[in-house]
Amino acid sequence: MTDLHLANANEIELAAISAGSTFLTRSRSNNNTTNSNNNIESEYDIQASDSKSPSAFNSVNGSPRFNVDPILEAQIEDLPYHHHHQNQSGDNDQVYQRRSTSSKPSIHNNNNNNDEDPNRQVTMMNDNENENNHGEHDMISILPPVDKGIKAWLFLAGATYMEIIIWGLPYSIGILHVYWTNTMFKGKGGDSIITLAATLHTGLLYISSAFFGVLFATYPRWTMRIQIAGLITGCVSLIASAFVTQPWHLIVTIGVFYSGFYAAYLPCATLLFEWFHSRRGMASGIMYAGSGVGGTIFPFLVQSLLNKFGYKASMISLGLGYLITGGISLIPIKRRIPLSRIDQQGTISRVKPKVDWNFLKRKYLWLAVATVGITSLGNFIPSLWLPSYADDLGLKNPNGTALVALLNAASAFGNGLIGYMSDRMSLRSTILISCVGSAASCAFLWGFGTNTGVLVAFAIIFGLLGPSFSSVWSHMIHLVAKDDPAVTALTFSIISVFRGVGNLSSGPVSQSLLQYGVLKGATGGYGVNNYGILLIYTAVTIFLGGMFGLLY
Repeated sequence: MTDLHLANANEIELAAISAGSTFLTRSRSNNNTTNSNNNIESEYDIQASDSKSPSAFNSVNGSPRFNVDPILEAQIEDLPYHHHHQNQSGDNDQVYQRRSTSSKPSIHNNNNNNDEDPNRQVTMMNDNENENNHGEHDMISILPPVDKGIKAWLFLAGATYMEIIIWGLPYSIGILHVYWTNTMFKGKGGDSIITLAATLHTGLLYISSAFFGVLFATYPRWTMRIQIAGLITGCVSLIASAFVTQPWHLIVTIGVFYSGFYAAYLPCATLLFEWFHSRRGMASGIMYAGSGVGGTIFPFLVQSLLNKFGYKASMISLGLGYLITGGISLIPIKRRIPLSRIDQQGTISRVKPKVDWNFLKRKYLWLAVATVGITSLGNFIPSLWLPSYADDLGLKNPNGTALVALLNAASAFGNGLIGYMSDRMSLRSTILISCVGSAASCAFLWGFGTNTGVLVAFAIIFGLLGPSFSSVWSHMIHLVAKDDPAVTALTFSIISVFRGVGNLSSGPVSQSLLQYGVLKGATGGYGVNNYGILLIYTAVTIFLGGMFGLLY
């Protein structure tokens, strides 16, 4: 790849290097005298603590050279630069100037020896604009390593825990849905309102990404403050839901304000792109598996709390537990690539993200929207209605709670599996395996499942392939954003909005479909209490969404 020669190293983003524990020391000269043969006042000494690691640099025309961090490769060309920089010695002149047809820099070098190394390299040089600095010595710490290192794994651990608590409850909402309908508000009507509340909070979690995505892109330095505010808002919604007396109160509390949790969650999903590169699919799979882990734990946790302490104490306990443990898990959720840079006077200035809005014209964005949006119309229905379906069949061992827990446990493994596959297979193949497999399980296993064995098989297979579809998002987003951090966040938000629309509609649509007994008396689950048309709708929407995967 082409060598880049960046002028005025003081102005570039901090530490664009991928050399393990390498660090860069800048020493400014105390001498103001300009040497006629070399007027570059600053030297850059690159040191590596691990001599066994691959060479981080070599010399090109007397200047140090080192590998660019893989996450920064897509961003280097947008860094600040001067339109000309020329060595006054006249030897091996290097000119860094604008192209006439593009805002990206072009590099001209009289010596073409740089073609020896196929890896993309950067020569960091200091220009001679800083003549009045005396005796300064700056140590610039290098970025933490990508795909490895304690900070990367701590980030992933914190992000996974946030996934567990924020999505674990929505993925097991069927348990609360049954309690609200059959116990808390039994005989008071409002079943449709309760069903809406059971899906509204999940839908708004996704849809709120449209607001929070722009908010984080506009005020990146406020990321942690916004996360804390979102965590508090979500916890208040859980505690407030303990005091509801009417079904519509659920819509206001756990329905609407629960979406505040997305402010705490969004940086976990988008900053993962900075910490992981070659293992991105695997890391995404591990993080998204948290929803399966939460969905496995929460049905039993919520059911146990309800049985032992009652509804009010249960919801208050959940709210306080989220606040304490969620606050701890946010500690390692930090950027890998710093927002700040140190200017020549040592002050810190804000780096405003630049958004290339041309990403809206890329076909891969709208393929992702179509695939995610259509599959989401049916993907949430099994976890919502499986407990009620099991109750209608009179199943006791396992009951609806155990089936949902089993489905979510399978999804924890499924997310890791689909994420691993997405790193090693084509995106098209991975999408088809996930969508076609989960649609078939709905049509045949749930569709003809009226006994324990078949429904257990359905819970496992759908859990492995259905909810785990989120693990391919990282590769779908990469095709659109190309590791541009601002575009990554916006692309994730756009896809999330359409997933939220699908989720939000699944509650009212499924409630309406259950009013039609067009398949009453049919074989298997298709003839159980009007579930037939719902089963067909679920399988068809997931299958159609997967068909868009053929276009990748």
